[in-house]
Amino acid sequence: MKKYSIALVEYLNTLPFSEGIKRTQLESEFNVFRVIPSLCAELLGQGKVDISLCPIGALHDLPPHEVRGNYCIGADGVVGTVVLLSKVPMEQITAVRLDDHSRTSNVLLQILATRLWDKEWTYYRDGDKESPEACLMIGDKVFLHRDDYPYRYDLAAAWKELTGLPMVFAVWITRPGIPETLISKLDEAFESGFEFVKSADSGLEPWQTDYLLHYISYPLDSAKREAMELYLSWAASLEAAPANL
Repeated sequence: MKKYSIALVEYLNTLPFSEGIKRTQLESEFNVFRVIPSLCAELLGQGKVDISLCPIGALHDLPPHEVRGNYCIGADGVVGTVVLLSKVPMEQITAVRLDDHSRTSNVLLQILATRLWDKEWTYYRDGDKESPEACLMIGDKVFLHRDDYPYRYDLAAAWKELTGLPMVFAVWITRPGIPETLISKLDEAFESGFEFVKSADSGLEPWQTDYLLHYISYPLDSAKREAMELYLSWAASLEAAPANL
């Protein structure tokens, strides 16, 4: 029997997925790769995995694939872990350092700058610069560094302001032909992991539980599918996207 391969991110917001995979013993059925978001897309694009929790900003560049499952990584308002951090007010920002881990968030920042904030910033990458004047930051590292910046702009909240829709950051995609039974098992694993998050014996700090239950929105419903299509359309229409987002 073929053993399928999965790629997913090991951030706090994916804990219901990763914990659920462990609790339902799916690791015995799948080869599981835990990587940064950009590698989730790269591994599927290279044919190295069959199923990937993929950032939506990479979907247009991938070979034929299918969006599957009932769950995603999303937010319906403030998300807390995809933020523009700045030492100066937004009106004084001239350049923003991008985050190497997420093309999706880099493109989202450009969409918001153009369509909501009416800004024409310079974008750059310089991972060695520890404390830039303004930077996009995603993932768990936001919890460590957000207090270093007096000005914080939540990108999911800004997207909601612009569109009235939730934001989708990542969805499960597969190469064509993956059996539906496997996708059902992934959905069931998430549900097990989510129940674990809500349980008294999860071992999570109160702020972690609050984040997972109230800031991340997991169901891939019709509003999120609409939001995803709008994001992809606007991303494709960007006329001068920074290189190698």
